[in-house]
Amino acid sequence: MSRRWWLATMAAGLLLLLVAAGLIWRAMSVERAALLNPTQARLQSAIVLNDERSLPAFELVREGGRFANGDLTGRWTLLFFGYTFCPDICPTALYMLKELKSRLIERAVSLPQVLMVSVDPRDDPQTLHHYTSAFDPGFIGATADDAGLAPLVQHLGVYYLRHDKEGKADYAIDHSAAIYLIDPRGRLKAVFPAPQTVPSMLHDYLALVR
Repeated sequence: MSRRWWLATMAAGLLLLLVAAGLIWRAMSVERAALLNPTQARLQSAIVLNDERSLPAFELVREGGRFANGDLTGRWTLLFFGYTFCPDICPTALYMLKELKSRLIERAVSLPQVLMVSVDPRDDPQTLHHYTSAFDPGFIGATADDAGLAPLVQHLGVYYLRHDKEGKADYAIDHSAAIYLIDPRGRLKAVFPAPQTVPSMLHDYLALVR
């Protein structure tokens, strides 16, 4: 057999070993994560963080007043970032959260408040109120300027980018699509990464809040 054949065989064998090692490492990592946090093993999509720190001090404006850290106290909150001109992600998220709330009512469990934080200066509190209440009267819309958003954005790792450099009024905004679960003490409990579904969020929410 030629030297080239032996080299090819050895390379193929090495590649198989690397793939096998990667699969073993991944399996061990998942198992280790489940052992360290048994709750994570029961979840379908949510990522448990159990942040021991409260969210940093923030203050947003909403219809009729303000929304700040104290408004998170005493109940669970589902929080996401977006804007009312959003063509797909935000209306989909609000509709899904409306369905989630309906499923939770059927099960007589603690209902979360839903907060949409706008990253768009075009969204005033009145516009946000009309937008969120069209999905559910209890949903809250709030906003702030970039400096006011910064504490939450930095703490939660939120991304957004406005495409408004050309001065057009109908610009779009790229933004994170994750939904954050905040516990009744104002701490980040878990993240629901996109894409979310009602069945998986329902399953995980029930597992996390009970």
